[in-house]
Amino acid sequence: MRVRLVPRVLAAGVAAAILTAVPAAAHAAPLRQDGSLPLPTVGVGGSLSFSGRTSEVSLQIPVPQNLSPVALRGTVQVPAGAGRGWIDVESDGRILGRVEVPAGAPTAPVTLPLAGATVVGNTARVTLRSYLLPVDDQWCAEDWSDGQLRIVDGTVDYTGDEAQPGVIADFLPPVLTRLSIYVPPEPSSTETAAALEFGASITARYANQGTPVDLRPLPAGQSLPNDPVGQLERQVVITDSDVNSTTLNTSPAGVPVLTLAGQGDGLLNQTRLLTSNLSQITVATEATAGALAAAPGIAPSLTTLGDLGASQLTATSTGRVQVRMGIDQTRLGHPVGPVEVHLIGNYTPLPSTQNGQITVTVGDTTLDRWPVDADGRIDRWVTIPPELMSRYTELAVTLQVSGAMECGSTQAVTLSLDPAGAVRSEESVPPQPDGFQALPQALMPTAVVGLQDGTFDDARRAMQIVTGLQGLTVTPFRPELTDFDDAVNSDSPAILVAANGDLPESVPLPLQVTGDDTVELVDLTGDAATQTVDVPGLQFGSLQAAWDDGHDRMLVVATSTGVPQSVDRILDWLSADRNRWSTLTGDALFQTGDRDPVTVAAPQEVADTDGTTGVVRGVLLAGGILLLVGVVAAVVVLIRSRRPSDS
Repeated sequence: MRVRLVPRVLAAGVAAAILTAVPAAAHAAPLRQDGSLPLPTVGVGGSLSFSGRTSEVSLQIPVPQNLSPVALRGTVQVPAGAGRGWIDVESDGRILGRVEVPAGAPTAPVTLPLAGATVVGNTARVTLRSYLLPVDDQWCAEDWSDGQLRIVDGTVDYTGDEAQPGVIADFLPPVLTRLSIYVPPEPSSTETAAALEFGASITARYANQGTPVDLRPLPAGQSLPNDPVGQLERQVVITDSDVNSTTLNTSPAGVPVLTLAGQGDGLLNQTRLLTSNLSQITVATEATAGALAAAPGIAPSLTTLGDLGASQLTATSTGRVQVRMGIDQTRLGHPVGPVEVHLIGNYTPLPSTQNGQITVTVGDTTLDRWPVDADGRIDRWVTIPPELMSRYTELAVTLQVSGAMECGSTQAVTLSLDPAGAVRSEESVPPQPDGFQALPQALMPTAVVGLQDGTFDDARRAMQIVTGLQGLTVTPFRPELTDFDDAVNSDSPAILVAANGDLPESVPLPLQVTGDDTVELVDLTGDAATQTVDVPGLQFGSLQAAWDDGHDRMLVVATSTGVPQSVDRILDWLSADRNRWSTLTGDALFQTGDRDPVTVAAPQEVADTDGTTGVVRGVLLAGGILLLVGVVAAVVVLIRSRRPSDS
């Protein structure tokens, strides 16, 4: 029996879908998956930190169907001066267990019980509360907030049988360890466009988990892959078809595979179904999505600290207490100039024997300071200037107490800020900072993608770039595949893949080759002299981030001097450790031969001390940033040191 649901408008720009229900197909038996997942994989973060003598950390642990979390294991790091202590594990007002913090040892293994945690909507909500007591009650904690109790190398142990999805609504699990997207060996532009958009949307959905997304070719002549899967992995096929459909099948390997089929916008709509609000009502093995969500909207100029992810803004300590919060340009949704933050909150009023002041800082720079008063209220605007803004900027609010204090008896002070505090920003053109640190916010909300050759290899390279950049933020941006020449000449932010080289001269790049042998490093703003180096026969690949002043847009360009394998080495190197994307600075990644990629930054003004201009004679540093590739400069120094002088 088929059930046809009448289309209707749902909400917020999400139009209707037509769902065709058919009986669920039989799938392979559930896999026994007792095991552990690292904290980053479940979206909790690399470590858990507890500040002060008492502190708490709230966790939301994803719980896949048929699995149950039973323990959180890791290594506890104990700050110096701590005596006995313990960590309570609570869920929904119930204590699940108490674990002693070892005294006298800097580190020790720790296992926190999770069995019995309340699970709501595939999420276990747990609170960890730490308590530390001083050695012999002689602990003066003026500076102790800088020393933290931490749990590192954490993993969550699960027990149970991993459920295999039987309907579309269950296809995406709360924890996704890998997604493999399959397209034909020679994909059409429609298939590539759908794969890129789907890969980006899945990466955004699981950004806190760092889920790898691979693009793979289907075996010739086959409609389904035959690859096995690991724990909590999924496979999706994207293919052209005259009929728009989303279908859950079983591969020859016994693996559930979702096939997204259609033409043009119809195929794009199938890819949008799985990450839309409609996915949860698609309790069937086959569905057809109608028009779904449009591109992400332009980010507003006014938001809140809570919307930027700052949800826990309370700390308690003695003598000195500090609350830190992040200003993330990727969550703001655009490159920003100065950022204004409205700090609203309160602190424990101090007794008459004590005084203190509140300081607001970014790094070592003080933005504001004022003395405490009797009412213990905070209501103040602070401005972060553009030169202090990076992709992610940490703002710290510190209450420093002075006056009479006694070890073990002085009252602890609590500092609390309201996540509803406003954050006001305006878009900066060109972006600040520039280069890789302008990404991905300078590509939001949409970026056109141009592939010079349009092959599977180009599609795979574009997928690595798109998902690598999207993995830096939970805020989605949408890649839109277009003709290569149109992308070059567009006024929209663009990702260009020209792995074989031959880019039009109109594409501005900081790292260029002129003539046969000369490599130039160009300041695209024109404020500094161009740096050049002659290396006969040098072949290299690069990934570059450049501001296109002629079109007022950001460019990300993957190209080479005719050695596409160097581009692949760069992208594979980035994919091997997703943290590498977040640490990129400068304007280009350079790779040659079998060397690891190195970062290049546009030149700054450098004094001419020997009468030679435009020639790099070594590793040139300015402001601590590498301006030209050290390996190339070293080669030039060696070559030129062996040449006779021309004079």
